[in-house]
Amino acid sequence: MFLESSPKPIDSSLQSSVEKLEKSSPGLSVIAARQFRYSLVQTGIELMVTSPRKFNVLEEFILRASLEITPNPTEVELAQVLGLDPIFVRNTSANLQALNTLKVLPDGSIQITPEGRTFYEKGSVPQPPESHPLYAIADPLLEATAFELNPLRESALNLPNLGDFLPLNSRIQSVESLTLPEVQQRLIHQGLGFHSPESGKEVTAFQIAESPETRWQSVALFAIFDTLNQRLTLQLRRGQQLLESATLWLETLQSEGEISLTELFALPCKESSPPENPEVEARLEQVRTAATTSEDNAEENTPETGSVILIAESQIQTQFLETLKTANHQVLIYLPQFIEQGIDYRLLQGLETLVKRGVWILMGQGTVSEKSSETPPILPEWLTKLAAIKTAEGLSAIQFVELQQSHAKEVVIDRQIYICSAPNWLTYGGDCLPQGESVYQVTQPEIVSDAYQSLSTQFQQRAESLWQQAIISQDESLATTSLSIWGALGMTETALQQIQDRGWRELLPIWLKIACQGLRSQQMSPDDPSLNQALSQLSELTPDSPQLDSLCDAWRQVIAVIATGDRTLALNLLCEPVWQDFIRLGIASEAVESPDAFIDSELAKLATTVSSIQNLPLKKSKRHKSG
Repeated sequence: MFLESSPKPIDSSLQSSVEKLEKSSPGLSVIAARQFRYSLVQTGIELMVTSPRKFNVLEEFILRASLEITPNPTEVELAQVLGLDPIFVRNTSANLQALNTLKVLPDGSIQITPEGRTFYEKGSVPQPPESHPLYAIADPLLEATAFELNPLRESALNLPNLGDFLPLNSRIQSVESLTLPEVQQRLIHQGLGFHSPESGKEVTAFQIAESPETRWQSVALFAIFDTLNQRLTLQLRRGQQLLESATLWLETLQSEGEISLTELFALPCKESSPPENPEVEARLEQVRTAATTSEDNAEENTPETGSVILIAESQIQTQFLETLKTANHQVLIYLPQFIEQGIDYRLLQGLETLVKRGVWILMGQGTVSEKSSETPPILPEWLTKLAAIKTAEGLSAIQFVELQQSHAKEVVIDRQIYICSAPNWLTYGGDCLPQGESVYQVTQPEIVSDAYQSLSTQFQQRAESLWQQAIISQDESLATTSLSIWGALGMTETALQQIQDRGWRELLPIWLKIACQGLRSQQMSPDDPSLNQALSQLSELTPDSPQLDSLCDAWRQVIAVIATGDRTLALNLLCEPVWQDFIRLGIASEAVESPDAFIDSELAKLATTVSSIQNLPLKKSKRHKSG
């Protein structure tokens, strides 16, 4: 939201994985996470597999005879011993020879082979080889080839290609280069059951059956900062699985300067962020130092000395909104850039509630370069929403202007609370990685005063600049903004003096409306000399003076607001000369018998107006996706 820590460059699809990792490993912070796709090479192959079967009685007899009878018998001799037609013995012998378990010597005798001896001991003979299709998957990240029973599905995966950033092709092993023992060992390791020598099942050969094809696989890249050891590590993950060998290879590439983390994570360059303002950075450094000291000496912190606390990232939104509610007089806000998602319904509701209590709100953003075409200085839609928040007298209660460029977000509430944050950057291997932001809440008087002085001076200078522009162009809208800024800063006397110096009496009703909000926020005292000074000018007006109707309404509102707090002060303002001017100019009706009666009448009107404003429903704003 408004002052929350800047979002880290983490793909939304990886957010839950990031949260699990950080929760299970305190001290680790994922500062960037991005999903990629990379290509696997799938090749269809054909395995030749032999499997054993139990031999029959005649096979067993022939093999046993070839082992135990000396000299080796012939097929005819075995047929005579068994009392069988020699053709049966010859056929069975031929089958055993085909299975490489038996051979016929030149003299016609039979001899068992070493393979035959092995099978005989197991009580089985091999069957003729069978063909089995299989798919070899070469994975460059694992730098290995695995086998699958079924082909991988084709998937485009709308993700950036990791191969555009890393030399993956150099890690792919061609299937043709695999030897039979390597294939056999991989099959054993994967437990696919094709090659199991102890059971007699063996892969005796393999060949390429289909041309290589590309298949896409997703993988996640994490940049993880160890806050305890101040060390950054990279990790490649597939789901919850850490790809250890690929991670080591990636870190080697990075250490050798072969890759850029800025490019891998599509990170903004530090140079593209708002430049550091030396004055603001010095104040932030003071805050960071004070935060450490304040934490070490927490028991010594008192309301007089104040404190500096680092707001937990998960509590930033809630803490800011709760602190904002405490404002009674004035809120100054600065943002380097005003983004659309910076305001939501809760903030709008909070600002409007403050305005109803009389709180002045000034908002500023850094000056946007004319060369920049990325974002307009102010988004019209949100400017409209802010401008729609009005004071009871109908003035825009939130002034939004451009100030000096800075890299920090700053808020000062009632000159007592200072909330600030600035982007954190980590330099690693020549790359700058954003680490989000650290948000602090400060009540140490010296720091708060310094921050207020800096911001208020900028707003004051902006008011003076706009006032000069308003004079040249006779633009009452610009003039109203200047007067409102002065009013928000408690400089209503300066605002009135500027009106008098320029003889711009048409702006007196605006000044009086500003005074009403100043009285509510206690930025202006009911006995402020500027009120008597403004009242003294009534004698110079006539019933046909321009803007008289607006002026009359404004004075009625001012007297009513003052009387709400202190009726006696309001009566003191309506001394006899002033009261006569009120009657003469029609501010008070001739039918009104006295200042007391006039005050009673205006208080009744004010109560009705305030009640109707407070009962207006707040409209929820539609959520917009950032472009």
